Amino acid sequence: MTVTHRTQFQTSTQRDSWIEINLSALERNYKKLNDIVKTNIMAVVKADAYGHGASTLGPILQSLGVKSFGVATVDEGIVLRNSGVKVPIVILGATPFWAYEICYKNNLTITIYSEEQISQLEALSKQLNSKISVQLKIDTGMNRLGVDYKNAEKILQEILQSRCFNLEGIFTHLADARNYKFSIIQKERFDKSLENFKDLNISKHIANSYAAINHSDFRYDLVRLGVAIYGQEFNFLEPLLSVKGRITEIHKIEAGESVSYDRTWMADKNSVIATVPIGYADGVDRKLSNKIAASYNNHQTKQVGIITMDQMMFDISEIPNPRVNDVISLIDKKNTIDLWAKILNTITYELVCRLKLRLPRVYTRD
Repeated sequence: MTVTHRTQFQTSTQRDSWIEINLSALERNYKKLNDIVKTNIMAVVKADAYGHGASTLGPILQSLGVKSFGVATVDEGIVLRNSGVKVPIVILGATPFWAYEICYKNNLTITIYSEEQISQLEALSKQLNSKISVQLKIDTGMNRLGVDYKNAEKILQEILQSRCFNLEGIFTHLADARNYKFSIIQKERFDKSLENFKDLNISKHIANSYAAINHSDFRYDLVRLGVAIYGQEFNFLEPLLSVKGRITEIHKIEAGESVSYDRTWMADKNSVIATVPIGYADGVDRKLSNKIAASYNNHQTKQVGIITMDQMMFDISEIPNPRVNDVISLIDKKNTIDLWAKILNTITYELVCRLKLRLPRVYTRD
């Protein structure tokens, strides 16, 4: 099948594959979540807003009423500041001591998770002659980062007695939000460590998306919403993200011929194969080979053969009038990232974060 021309390129990207982010769905999700939680919301925008583009979504979420943002690294916080975000930005992960001054200059809140940090930050505060914005993280059972809940009262007292800190909040991290029994244990440990500070007028937060949606007693002064904002893992919310590509080549093969490396797929009849320029270097796991489908002209078409670094193939034998440059949707309302996660026995968080930046982001509205 010979192609003599191609139709005009219809996006501003320089690839025939891209990610679309629906900003109208973002706004609807936020409204639904805000109506449910009825408390302040921290938008968690780690890993470039779970692959959705933090510098674009950040200012929009701020305009919708988000009270603060959570990031994992200093650089992520600086990206948000440079995008126009004015509300507090909390570095939820570990900040290297040599980056403390950079945090101060960019008005980023540092998480204290060890006693050693207190003396380091006090030294910087005195050098700058200014208070440092911090939050205290208490480890109640995640055993990853945070001061031990048994020692939290002592460390909190040190922070409060120091003149070097602007303490903005205290929080913990649930190890398994769907395990209500253990989450309650963590909640009780958190509450116990703050028992002598009930009148302390600062933000306390414990809930991730699941706990915030399902357990009103976990909402406190603030909830941290990440995956829910992006419409993943909750049926009443809308996924923002879809992945699309254009057919770059169409050819016919005969029964018995194979497709792609290692010849894992053989045609059982004469077939028509389409190639799309998306591969595992774009974040589509090679282990999805021969197991997923895509939407094409209101039909479902099976992916066939090993997914390669930059390309994958589809059996479009049953699709009427296929053409080079037609759009195939790998992830959409029917072919969801949740289905990919089930195939790979992983979580949606991991998969959306894998979608690489060489897939350009195109922002749309309904």
